[in-house]
Amino acid sequence: MRNMYKKILLLFLFLLSAQNAAANEQIQLQNRFLKKIDEVVLIVEDKKLSKDARNGKIVKALTPMFDFELMAKLSLGNAWRELSAKDAKKFVDLYVERMKNSYSAKIDAYEGEKVKIKKIQQPKSDRIAFVTDLTGKENRLEIVYKFYKPKTKIADKEEWLIYDVEILGVSILKTDRAQFREFLQTKSINELMNALSKQL
Repeated sequence: MRNMYKKILLLFLFLLSAQNAAANEQIQLQNRFLKKIDEVVLIVEDKKLSKDARNGKIVKALTPMFDFELMAKLSLGNAWRELSAKDAKKFVDLYVERMKNSYSAKIDAYEGEKVKIKKIQQPKSDRIAFVTDLTGKENRLEIVYKFYKPKTKIADKEEWLIYDVEILGVSILKTDRAQFREFLQTKSINELMNALSKQL
């Protein structure tokens, strides 16, 4: 009976320590995320910067927190396996530039909105989602930033990386995947890359 109590106590202590570790990781990631948002806002509000210089600094600030390469791979779905190493690199480069241009365009519409984390979800030990509100003068958008923790840390990247963003319930990753899948039903991967290249 005493051994059974010891096992129960050890199990309880293990679960408690695991919960504390997860909570600490959430707090640390939340602090880094909000600090990154503040950094971007300071860049946006710097009137001395030209548009190109501003966008360049923003992309440089955000890149360590995003896994654009994984997003590119996931957006292509099963078609990714058909790519040669050369074409895979080309597609990733095009996708990354497309994402950066898209983010820069959204920054152009910035009018002093504030970001607030209203909920943190952790469905798995290596997955965390920040449910945020982007609040402006007249409206509010719910944006969900989905993070994952790579098994091996990627050079020049944060420990936790964003792999998808949902805006009003619409996933950027799933939207791209659906568009690419439809395109590839009638055209080749090279034609897709040419189309992406023309968008840049």
